[in-house]
Amino acid sequence: MNRSRPASLALALLALAVTVSPLGAQDAFPSKPITVWVGFPPGGGTDILTRALAESAEKLLGQKIVVVNKPGASGTVATTELTKAKPDGYTLVSNTDTPVTRSPHLRDLDYDPFRDLTHIMLYGRYKVVWAVREDSPHKTWKDVVEWAKKNPGQLTFGHPGVASTPNLVLTRIAAKEGFTFRTVPFAGDAPSVTALLGGHVAMIGGSSSSFAGYVQAKRMRLLLVNEREGIDYSPQTLTIEKAGYGVESATVLIIMAPKGLPQPIAAKIEKAFVEATKMEPFVSVAKKSETIVGDSLTGPALTDFLRKLNVSYEQMIKDAGLYKSEKK
Repeated sequence: MNRSRPASLALALLALAVTVSPLGAQDAFPSKPITVWVGFPPGGGTDILTRALAESAEKLLGQKIVVVNKPGASGTVATTELTKAKPDGYTLVSNTDTPVTRSPHLRDLDYDPFRDLTHIMLYGRYKVVWAVREDSPHKTWKDVVEWAKKNPGQLTFGHPGVASTPNLVLTRIAAKEGFTFRTVPFAGDAPSVTALLGGHVAMIGGSSSSFAGYVQAKRMRLLLVNEREGIDYSPQTLTIEKAGYGVESATVLIIMAPKGLPQPIAAKIEKAFVEATKMEPFVSVAKKSETIVGDSLTGPALTDFLRKLNVSYEQMIKDAGLYKSEKK
């Protein structure tokens, strides 16, 4: 009988090990590469910043972070796919706030932005700008407004989605100034830049991150910026406050995971990505593109911020006549 005790003890320990193995797996996270989906095409501001953030974060996590572009519907395609992924920390999304705060008011979605997602961190805010080609006859924002008034509906405007900040804000400005324009949505900033440079649209709106290189190369000119601080690399750009509109709307960048992500894993991802915002190459890339990076919002504080932004955008979308119930 006594000889059986070691065997019984061994079986008990084995059973205990099997029982706690999920916790052990969480402690070992990450044990393989992490994939981060970007909801926009390559070459745009979100793509560029995500790759810089991933390069910084993988130094802390000790695993490769693979960035994969899944563009469509202003980031909503990638977010929809995220809700179907396993909540193990190995699949994340880097996106603007649009799929959480705006898309729900435009169409019926296959996910609930607060029930079906884990909001991990906010890592930046775009300076939203409106731009023309360097050789455009519109040298100032006033030129654009006056031309649009004289040529109703002829101003072609490219942007990264109907509920994007550039389009929503321009819709409100147009209503105030008394002009109309022809909206041309793209999958992101990069294809809208291509359209502008190719002469297919007269003006585009997007992030200062996406446009910086083209402005500095004197291929594009910024006319208006949706921030009081202005743009360092284009100091002559008119601020929205000086233009007399008083319209501001944030476009923020967030990291998300599927619902059900274990808290220990969420905490590791959050800590690494927050620290990454203070490291190279992210710091230099964000500074060069004039992306605003402050104290990162995380966890419940981030969710609360997104809920409030969701309510704010619902009203803006209704005011613009784009609300889903109004489209039926």
